[in-house]
This record gives sequence, structure tokens and C-alpha cells, in this order.
Amino acid sequence: MILIIGGAFQGKERAAEKIAAAAAAGGKNIGPVLAAFHRSVRDYMETRPQAREEEIRAYAAGVVRDHPSAVITMDEVGCGVVPVDKEERQYREAVGAAGQELAARAEKVYRVTAGIPVRIK
Repeated sequence: MILIIGGAFQGKERAAEKIAAAAAAGGKNIGPVLAAFHRSVRDYMETRPQAREEEIRAYAAGVVRDHPSAVITMDEVGCGVVPVDKEERQYREAVGAAGQELAARAEKVYRVTAGIPVRIK
């Protein structure tokens, strides 16, 4: 699995498509691009508002287990002003935990800024 992180609207999906195409051209079995994983975490949290960090990490691990050759993109949502709203803070914490789990399990991790992917793992 390859993880691509970065701020909103920085070109993560385009970078994911290019990285997946390059890997496929090199003979690697690359799966689907799973874009905007942070939204999946929000959906998960809406159906399970009491979910704790361990459950969020297990959810992320399950996605990797089910899609071991995927390219996953995810916004970094923890930067900036800390929200006053409790649910928004919990969401950011959940995305952070999921991102840590994905990064730990990823073969490669890229950060994309202004459309430029930089490999960090």
C-alpha cells in the first residue's frame, strides 16, 4: 500500500494516479486509488460516535488488509486552528490515528505540496 498525504487541494489525487501508473509500468501490482480517506474516517465516526483510537486504528488496518496494493490519499486535517467543537476535535484526532496506522503499514509514504510529491518513507 502507498499512502499520500497533504493539505487540501494540493494535488494528491493527481499524484496518486501518476505514482500508481509508474508502479504499474514497472511491473508492480497496484490496486485502486482510494481518495480522500479522511472522509471515510468522518463517515465511520458518524456511525460510531463513541469510537476510541484503538477502533479507528483497527478500521484503518482493515482497509489495508482488504486493499493491500491500493494507493490511499488523505488530507492532513490536524494542522491549523484547533476547533472549539468537541466532535470536530475528535474527528481530527481520529484522522490522525488512522493516518499513523496507515503510514506504519505503508510500503511508501508521500507528502504532496503544490502538486509536488516528496517521498518521506
